[in-house]
Amino acid sequence: MLTDYDLPPALEADLVALGQCLLAGIAPPPALVAACVARLDGLPAAQVVTASVRAGQALCCFCYPVTDPRKDRRRICGVLATMPMLAQVLIVHRDGHVREAALNALATVPRSPFMLAALAMRLNDWAAPVREAATRCAGRLFLQVAPDVAVTMGLALRGSWQDWTRWAPAQAACMDLLCARPAVRVELVARFATVCDAPLGVTLRYFLRTPLLDAALPMLAAMARQASVRATALQVLLWGQARWKTGTRQEWVDKSLGLARPAPELARRNVTLSVDRKVLIATALHDRAAMVRRTALRALAQCRRDFPDLATMLPALEADPSPTVRRWAGYLQQQARP
Repeated sequence: MLTDYDLPPALEADLVALGQCLLAGIAPPPALVAACVARLDGLPAAQVVTASVRAGQALCCFCYPVTDPRKDRRRICGVLATMPMLAQVLIVHRDGHVREAALNALATVPRSPFMLAALAMRLNDWAAPVREAATRCAGRLFLQVAPDVAVTMGLALRGSWQDWTRWAPAQAACMDLLCARPAVRVELVARFATVCDAPLGVTLRYFLRTPLLDAALPMLAAMARQASVRATALQVLLWGQARWKTGTRQEWVDKSLGLARPAPELARRNVTLSVDRKVLIATALHDRAAMVRRTALRALAQCRRDFPDLATMLPALEADPSPTVRRWAGYLQQQARP
């Protein structure tokens, strides 16, 4: 998640105008609401955390007036009752009561990754009534979300919802329901296999926290366009374990001197797939990407006795353009000597 994000000036101006109408208890022009929704649809889903805060501030004109907030809340909810299309905007409102009312009134399926991410975030809202309203809303709408919208949102958030801590199993099940749809799973696998302009290797690790993509790992290891995806899938298949970063811990370098360095904190999940490790390694050693060849060599170091023709393979690897691959090949050459 990014730490800061400025709304486009046109969207901010529209939200301020909309908020002023709501605080006055006046129904805003439908064209103004439609413009706000269209501009929110155009925001990047990866910015949903900060953009939602900025949008909520703009709706409230950056602060509540000195009048009673409860009266303002009643005015806004009264306008919402007569104009349900406002619910798409008000799910990012600063007032939890307004967010809850908007979620109860929301009947429009999210058409953009940003709006879907904004709805998903309400499942982890700090207010329990809002989380419960979001659960009911997700149950109504998530099954109707277009697969490409769901996948784009999931890749933008990089599966980070699995780190959310406020929600209960009922809310978490809503995200599982969204991602487990066959059409969404097929689209997700296709993105990992074909997209080459995003850091998908790390993203794949986060999605492998669950068995959602396990069956697609052999295909991704062999055919994904991005080398980091092939290397990640290959590593999981060869080690039989998916790993992902959950935080950072201090690792002692010299405890007597008080010297320590940060090290990643990893979580693991066993992956049980029946694969031919020898075929995987032999294929990966000829991959065009050095990181895939390195991954194969690390596994080969553990099962080199399964490769009786290893001596014939090493000369080519010792001449590899990658220094790391050459070092691994040299290590295997030393281990192969009697």
